[in-house]
Amino acid sequence: MDDMGYAPAIDVFGSAWLRGVPGTVVDELRALSSLITLNDKQIVYGQGAEQTAIWGVVRGEVRVQVALSELEPLLGHIHQAGAWLGESEPLLGVPGIVEMRTAGPTVVERIPYARFRAIANAHPELWEALARLTSMNQLLAMNAANDLALRTGRKRLAAAILRLSGHRGVFQGSAATSVLGISQQEIAGLANLARPKVLEHLKALESENLIRLAYGAITIRDAAGLEVVLSE
Repeated sequence: MDDMGYAPAIDVFGSAWLRGVPGTVVDELRALSSLITLNDKQIVYGQGAEQTAIWGVVRGEVRVQVALSELEPLLGHIHQAGAWLGESEPLLGVPGIVEMRTAGPTVVERIPYARFRAIANAHPELWEALARLTSMNQLLAMNAANDLALRTGRKRLAAAILRLSGHRGVFQGSAATSVLGISQQEIAGLANLARPKVLEHLKALESENLIRLAYGAITIRDAAGLEVVLSE
């Protein structure tokens, strides 16, 4: 981990969705990709904007921002290093369904879907791999929805902290972070809690040495202990 708690840059072409694809084919895929460095709060692609690529997070974070009606965009998830995203829109031929925005300096791989399709037609095992990626992201979304059905606010909060930091629902094999940069308002929405209740539960988790609180950040001290909270 670096000083911000981020995992080091990793080879996103070793992601779980590409396992079983011959190394020579993965190398062809790698050759199609462009490595892009982005600044803090930079849009990877916007909701309603053209989205014609598949993206892999090499370093940093990409936040999923969901816009509901005329409300301010809400945080839906945080993709940690090693995660791939953006496959649904090119497959469906639709613009960005959500907004993807960086948090801190971020490095991504970008594969234009048209070029992916051409190589996948030559190597059909890539279509199966893309289906795995789509399924993995669908399962992640289903897990997030299921977490909202957890019986207590304490459990929902612990589940949200674990998921956002990469300790829960990790189907792609992406990295985890120990420092979660998030506001109480953001975590309140994800756990379906009022802000006063969020603070109450966070203070309790801190007193149990499971997390440490700072302004705009939560440091995870005991991920296994947070998992225990879910089974209380």
